Amino acid sequence: MNYICSMEFVNEFIKLSIQINPDITNSFSCITSINNHVLLTFGLHSNNSISNLGQKHLEFKIEISNDYFRKYNEKVNFDEEKKAICCVVQSKLIEIINCSLKDLQRKLFLESQILFLLQESQKQVSSNPLSCSRCINPEKPVDIEKMRLAQDFILNNLSENITIPIIANNVGTNQCYLKKGFKQVFNQTIFEYIKTNRMIKAQHLLQNNHFKITEISYQVGYSSISSFSQAYKKHFGTSPLEHTKINS
Repeated sequence: MNYICSMEFVNEFIKLSIQINPDITNSFSCITSINNHVLLTFGLHSNNSISNLGQKHLEFKIEISNDYFRKYNEKVNFDEEKKAICCVVQSKLIEIINCSLKDLQRKLFLESQILFLLQESQKQVSSNPLSCSRCINPEKPVDIEKMRLAQDFILNNLSENITIPIIANNVGTNQCYLKKGFKQVFNQTIFEYIKTNRMIKAQHLLQNNHFKITEISYQVGYSSISSFSQAYKKHFGTSPLEHTKINS
């Protein structure tokens, strides 16, 4: 994923900007009016997202000129209250982040995604929070076996780039059900569980002098020593290097 702050004009009516916002506390959406524009705002929080954002909280701002809506002869409904977003809306935002198309293809793709998000936001005005048919039903018991399969998949793939879509595909369930069911069963979000067990594995490997810190960082899913060392120190209070000196 490309987390570089960006701003672009999709067409003469639509402007899209994406930036990292550490003040975001939860994934949300809201729709307001500003300067003759409809403003769609979405937030993706790293602990409440279907994709691994790596502790980064992303804010999407989509400005659509009022002139764009003249052809419909209909008014847009607004709601400044921040509302939860389901897996479908999150997946569209993530697709926007991952879009590698260029020129006209990119503009057409972004416009189609934005129109979908606008439609979903209009639904949200009358539905709080918006949910989809693929989201977990609170009245339906959690499939413990699938959550155990998810747990096993995580523990067997700590060196890989583990995301909720990948886990859901491997255990045969949808992303929303997996995310909420896992938290209900294990009292941790999936990303919290991954991080904790990566650190436990790293600590175990550090106690074995046959492994270098570089090798350990890759074995627990980190692409760089610096990010691994920061995560390790945050979890245990000491850096990997300090840990090896203490135990040498």
